[in-house]
Amino acid sequence: MADVNEAIANDVADLARMAQFDQAGAIRTAGQLRARGARQPLVHHLVALGLKEQSLFEEAIKELGLGLEIEPNNPRLMTEIGFCLLELGRRQEAARVLEVALRVDPRSADTNFAYGWAAQRLGALDAAETSLQRAITFDPHHAHALAGLSGLAVRRREWASAEAYANRALAADPTQTDALMNLARAEIGRDNFEAAAKRLGKTIGLPFLKPEARGNAKLMLGDALDGLKRFQAAYRAYADGKADLRAQFAHVYEAPGMRSMVDGVFDILAEFERAGDAWSSKPALPPESEARGHVFLVGFPRSGTTLLEQVLASHPEVVSLEERPTLIDAEEEFLTRAGGVLRLADTSSEALAPFRKAYWRRVREFGIDPTGKVFVDKHPLSTMRLPLIWKVFPTAKIIFALRDPRDAVFSSFRRSFGMNVAMFQFHSIKSATALYDAIMTAGEAYLLHLPIEAHKTRYEDLVANFDVEGQRVCEFLGLEWTEALRDFAATAQSRRIATPSSTQVGRGLYTEGVGHWRNYAFALEPVLPILRPWIEKFGYDPD
Repeated sequence: MADVNEAIANDVADLARMAQFDQAGAIRTAGQLRARGARQPLVHHLVALGLKEQSLFEEAIKELGLGLEIEPNNPRLMTEIGFCLLELGRRQEAARVLEVALRVDPRSADTNFAYGWAAQRLGALDAAETSLQRAITFDPHHAHALAGLSGLAVRRREWASAEAYANRALAADPTQTDALMNLARAEIGRDNFEAAAKRLGKTIGLPFLKPEARGNAKLMLGDALDGLKRFQAAYRAYADGKADLRAQFAHVYEAPGMRSMVDGVFDILAEFERAGDAWSSKPALPPESEARGHVFLVGFPRSGTTLLEQVLASHPEVVSLEERPTLIDAEEEFLTRAGGVLRLADTSSEALAPFRKAYWRRVREFGIDPTGKVFVDKHPLSTMRLPLIWKVFPTAKIIFALRDPRDAVFSSFRRSFGMNVAMFQFHSIKSATALYDAIMTAGEAYLLHLPIEAHKTRYEDLVANFDVEGQRVCEFLGLEWTEALRDFAATAQSRRIATPSSTQVGRGLYTEGVGHWRNYAFALEPVLPILRPWIEKFGYDPD
């Protein structure tokens, strides 16, 4: 037995040398050593890398955990766990693990990059940039960190900086996919659509491109072709890209027993309606918060919520937060399990105090101090959470953002989002329309039956009559109109918007997005019977 252990120890020593120049071979050898009983951290690490290559992230986490049982403070193992958690969409868990890894080894370029990636996925773009800059300080040729900085520059419409970082990344690693994509994004940002289309056509054919990246490249090709006014070809690119992404994630979001986002919206609405009269009694007013005012900005994705949030954030008496999980504690308690909404209807204001406290704690954790300000919590899909919002915060105001349903649906279909159960719904125009119909049906029911103080604003009105519509919103919120609101584009540039609307809002007011659906009327024709009632209800031209 001693001889076997000694042989394994010698093989592990050879493995460490092999991993420096032949990672693929080292992964194969590690698997063989694992089968022979080797239980060293390096072996577990390499076996986990092999599992990651097969997208077996849960299995990889378990393997890395075995390594941490042997060496609890190994930052490389923690960093790999962080990467796996990010791939699984568990961003907050990833950030917590990576924070520990950074405390152990703050000079690790890989760990700083991983933390920057996690921060970016959480929308904390300033923290992301700081961490990515640290990564290239410790390793100036870290291709992934350079590509990440390129992506942040794209969000700020700093095209020259985006191209410089992307080219540095590609010099370090010619297969760095995000850098290739960012060069195309910069070309589209400069309206150089022909060059972008050529670049993306070549990129899509690269053999090393992963399926998700290929799907996103096709969506971007659609944008380039749209810019060239080749709308039929653009639609084919969008549809191909979304088909690729659906195939990539169907095993998660269309798995047996998995309920869709549409199902979830209607489940909540059904329980709300079953509770009946329980909603008619107004909750006791909660203790006043430190915020001067509290606003939830809801609607539907791609309906102008980001534009309106940036406008309001330009007001000196407003602080805002975009699409963060501030309500997650109450949501998990009342909206994720059958019967939760019924329990919510009968829950007293006093019993909801811990959820209010958790909410404001999370707001502060996301870097917002609402003291003395009007706090705007922007999340389009919080429309489905309106019963929860009213019960926990009965004095909060609601701004309901509207946009022509045809533009909202098509824009949601053509855009690339971080994948989750809601964004998976945008894999086709038909499924995007089903979600729109569900969200609007629920939203209208909640606004009708709950005594919520709400104001509807249309994207098209804000773009066409900015001062008039802006003054109406300010009046609703009890704010004085200020000229600073017209400078919202500068606010957007400085605040690092985390949503897909970042580059558009940074342009300021523009009308190209109004009625853009007409270029794709041929694709929207099958869903018009579902959208037409909403088109009429919200006062849009049916033609």
